[in-house]
Amino acid sequence: MTELLHAWAIAPAAIGACCLAADRGRARWPDAVASAIMLIAMLDAALARLVAPVYWTVLLLASAMAFAAWQRPRRAAGSRAGSTPGPMTVHTGLGLVGMAALQLAMAPQPAVTIAATAHAHGAVGGGSLLSVLLVGGAAAYAALSALLVLRAHRRLDRAQLICMGASVLIMAVGAVL
Repeated sequence: MTELLHAWAIAPAAIGACCLAADRGRARWPDAVASAIMLIAMLDAALARLVAPVYWTVLLLASAMAFAAWQRPRRAAGSRAGSTPGPMTVHTGLGLVGMAALQLAMAPQPAVTIAATAHAHGAVGGGSLLSVLLVGGAAAYAALSALLVLRAHRRLDRAQLICMGASVLIMAVGAVL
């Protein structure tokens, strides 16, 4: 079931990436790179498993930090404070962090490890603290996505926000089952 939900999460992520690529109104190549990294990580984790999930997690977190550094507000000459980052920038950065957590949570584990972890501390699924945090974080991200959808003026931005929120929610459900 987890693999099926993981595969289903790819569809909205792919649609969101296509919406971003189709957005010729703005040059947002850092967003496109972030979207491509998330999509490739999801495809590999769901279909090929060529790269260990922990490495995808590291790459996604490193990408989130690089994205934040690249998108940080620039100070104008003579200005004391920079502008705040745009909502799409914040959404993309949080999406990278959320996908990193979900990649690690959805990683296949040997049966012995799952049984030992579930007995000792609570594995992902079954009402553990990690499950609550993952679902809570995914729900918060989906709520942020919904809020940004209501405020977005462009159709492609709304589509991208809806797709990313849906993808994270589907992956969170898959992680806790």
